[in-house]
Formats: sequence, C-alpha cells, structure tokens
Amino acid sequence: MRIKSGYWLVAGTLVAGIPVAKAQSSVTLYGIVDAGVSYINNVGVATAAGAAGRPVRYLNSSRFAFNSGGDYGNRWGLTGKEDLGGALSAVFRLENGFNIGTGALKSTGIQFNRQAFFGLSSTSYGSLTFGRQYEAITDLVEAYGPAFVGGIGTYAGDVSNFDNSIRVNNSVKYRTPLYGGFSGELLYGIGGAPGSLNTNSTLSAGVNYVQGPIAAGIAYLRLDNSGATTNAWSGSADGNFGSSVTAGYAGARRVQIATAAANYTIGAVTLAVNYGYTGYQPSVYSSFKRSVSYNSAGVGARYVVSPALTFGGSATYTIGQSVADGASRPRYQNAGLAAWYNVSKRTGFYVYGGYQHASGSTLDAYGNVVAATASIGDAANGLSSGSGNQVMVNIGMFNKF
Repeated sequence: MRIKSGYWLVAGTLVAGIPVAKAQSSVTLYGIVDAGVSYINNVGVATAAGAAGRPVRYLNSSRFAFNSGGDYGNRWGLTGKEDLGGALSAVFRLENGFNIGTGALKSTGIQFNRQAFFGLSSTSYGSLTFGRQYEAITDLVEAYGPAFVGGIGTYAGDVSNFDNSIRVNNSVKYRTPLYGGFSGELLYGIGGAPGSLNTNSTLSAGVNYVQGPIAAGIAYLRLDNSGATTNAWSGSADGNFGSSVTAGYAGARRVQIATAAANYTIGAVTLAVNYGYTGYQPSVYSSFKRSVSYNSAGVGARYVVSPALTFGGSATYTIGQSVADGASRPRYQNAGLAAWYNVSKRTGFYVYGGYQHASGSTLDAYGNVVAATASIGDAANGLSSGSGNQVMVNIGMFNKF
C-alpha cells in the first residue's frame, strides 16, 4: 500500500497549483527502419517432439536470411505534449514494432507492443506515467551494458534483460528530474488480482549518474507470476523465455533481476564494465523444482574513429547454478565485434559478428536436464543452437525519421 499511496502523493504534487492557461500542444511522428541480412550457424531444428522425460531432438542447420531490425528494432510512433502551464505538461507515447520484411506487427494482436503510455511531466517534479512501459533496467542501465555494441554482445539469451526483452503492462512509473547528474525511477506493474497486490505484479527501481566522462547505473526488477499452467508465464510484464538459456523457467513464481553497469570515456574511447544477476523461484506449476540463479559479467570498448565511423567490441561470461542433483553448472562465454558507418545524421550501415560457447547442463521447456546450448544474446532468441557453439553475423542499414 505504501507504493500505491506514494504514487498518488506524487500525482497530487504534480497537479496542485496548475494555473489556467491557453494550451500549446504538439504531436510528433518518429521511427526507425532497419533491414539487412544475417547468417547464423548451428540453429537447432527439431526432428522429434519433446515431453517430460523425453527431450526434443535437434539437427543443427545454418541459416542465411533477411533480417528485420538487426541493429535497431523497426518501429514507428507518436509522441504528444500539451503545455498545461507552470512547467507542467501532459505527455503520451504510442510506439509500434513491425517487421520491415513483411509489414507484419512485431507482436500479434498488440498494436503498440513497444510502448503505450500517458501522464504528466514537470521540469521541477519529474514525470508520472501510466501504461505499457519500460522498466528501470532498460531506462537507466541498458545504455551502459553489454548491448552497447548491439544485441549480439549481451548476455546469453539476454538473461538479465540488457537488450529490452521485457516491457510492463498496466504500470505506473515515476521518474525523477535530473539532480547533479543523478536521476531515478520507480515502477509498479499492477497484477489486478482481487485481494492481492503482489499476484502477477511487477516492481522495478533504479538510479543512474551521468557527469563528464562517467556514466553508470544500477537497477532492480521483480516479476511475479501466478499462472496455473505448467511452465507458462502470466505476469503483468513480458516474459523472457524464448531461448534455450531460459526456456525451462517460464513457470517461475518469481523472477528477480539486479544489474549494474558503468562507462568511462577517454577521448574517442569508451570503456565499459557490467554485471547482472537473475534468480528464478519455482512454483507448483514450474518445470524446475529448486531455486536457480545466474550471474553474468562483461567488459567492452567502443572507439569513435570519426563522426562517421565507430568500432566496438565486448566479451561476457554467464554461469548458473546446478539445475538438478548431479547436473553440472551451465556456463556461457560470448564475444562480439561491431562497426557502424553513418552517411548522414539519420542513415547508416552496420556489421556485427558474435560467437558463443556453452557448456554444462540446463533445463528444457519440459523440465528435462539437457546439455546447455548456445543462444547469442537477444538477437537470436528463438534461433538457439542445438549444440554448444554458435556464430552469428548481421549486415544491414538503418534510417531514423
């Protein structure tokens, strides 16, 4: 109840004392289009269906394909702002993701799958918004994490949400104004279950600091799930269970993620260090029966050769707890390189390359203990390897409008 009361207190502070004024409003159309080609090897193609006690059998195959959104997710959106006077504004954002290759919605049945929110913004008191929104990891930490060289560079399966795999429905978010380089955020996703504040709810908080050559952030994300279907997710936030790294944990009662990342810029070079913790707590409907956690860490660097040309690289390591008695711990080593060439302020080209090696044991979606397989970042979710190694290369171009 303290969280809920705090939001209404902030809302009252923002609304109090609004003078009557002639409103000035604006609506802006924006977006990004990104297309290219990709190559990924050792894609696991199922040759026999799985079930509890019978793992899926895979045949590895290489894949060369059109790639929609290899660097930036394709999107278009509308932002709106109305001046209410007294440094207070009404604001909204509606943002849709789509496949540039087919024109289809990125998420079937969701018109504005990326963001959809409305609220108040004050230069003195911060902002209070309501809707489908990003949580604190994405807002305050992601820019300094392993994905700063692209999705290929992030942790295996994007296990700690450093590449925006999670958005929160029915959420209330308060974002502070900037104070001496610091800004903070608190978000609560309402589960809507009668008689309970926690059921299917989401809680996220974080703070970052940007001043001179230093940029750093820390954030926490807690997701609750009360689904009554085996290995299924029904929380107020999106689940991230599309890769072989995380597939066995979709029925978790609670997922907790804590992240920290920092960048330091020296002239044309930016150095990065990052850390992520992800913990899964079982329920009676989960395929796993003991709490399991993953710890990840990474380093990276980016070199701006000229306003047009930039190079980047990163390396990460992820290790999980044993998923069953006698099972070896899952381990993932990932390395990525990237280059960008901008021909204008809005248009550019990119090339990414990544390699990942997996070892140890993990769980599949049916709760079977299986060999851990590679899954390069968020860029390859749904295209996990059928073995312990995977290589991915993306080449493409983008335009921001």
